[in-house]
Amino acid sequence: MSLCFRCEHRARFFETGIRPKLECGDMEKSKMECYMFKPVRPIVLQTDKKDKRPQFGHWLFAARSHFVSIAPCNIEFKKYKKGICPYWIPEEGK
Repeated sequence: MSLCFRCEHRARFFETGIRPKLECGDMEKSKMECYMFKPVRPIVLQTDKKDKRPQFGHWLFAARSHFVSIAPCNIEFKKYKKGICPYWIPEEGK
C-alpha cells in the first residue's frame, strides 16, 4: 500500500508547493517505503453559515464544509503484532 497520498508532506506540497524531498512532489509515483512518513494532520471544519443540513451524512444531503484550521494534536503510536499505528490525539478544547 502506498504511503505518499496518506502523508502530511504530500498534503503540504499540494497546498504550498514546498516539499522536503523530491519524491514528495512527484505526482506520477508513490512510495511503498519512506523514512519521512508523517500521517496527515486532522483539520477543523465548519459548515457554511446558510447551510442548515447536517454536516456529516449521506453525500446527497450533507452540508458543505470549509477549512478553519489544522487541529492542535499530539501524535501517538499504538503497537500491534504486525507493526505500529501512528494516530493523532486532539488537544482538549483548543
